[in-house]
Amino acid sequence: MSAKKVFAVGGGLAVIGLLALAPGSVPAPPAAASPAAAQVIELDVGNDQFVLTDVGEHGLSLGDEYVFSDVLYRNGQRVGYDGGSCQVTHVDGERITTNCTLSLQLPDGQLTAQAVWVRGTDGPMAVTGGTGAYRNARGELHVTDVQTPNEKYRIVITL
Repeated sequence: MSAKKVFAVGGGLAVIGLLALAPGSVPAPPAAASPAAAQVIELDVGNDQFVLTDVGEHGLSLGDEYVFSDVLYRNGQRVGYDGGSCQVTHVDGERITTNCTLSLQLPDGQLTAQAVWVRGTDGPMAVTGGTGAYRNARGELHVTDVQTPNEKYRIVITL
């Protein structure tokens, strides 16, 4: 190939390369999605029904299960109910560890949550999903004063 042809081919490739880098010639990457605003739901919990099924050794032991339901209130008004269960997964003296699942029915849909919970403590549950307005929900449900008249849920979710 002659020197003129090599220069012409090389020069042409350089021009194509510069055009590809020119502003507007390459689509810009999509803008980062802004984080979804957190929605906070605060509920008072009225313990409704509760049963402990003793399936292992007599007394609280591995495999036993709590099943419960609650009535949910906001500003003194009933807004829903829940139901859940916790299975005893580890016993170390008075320290009882359970695996818990919870489903809440609220006016705009349902929320589901789960956690490993140590009996007698407050703690967070992972919000794992929902239905209706909550179908894409993710976040945490923090329970305080479990199984007392002052039990509360503070749910922080993004949709």
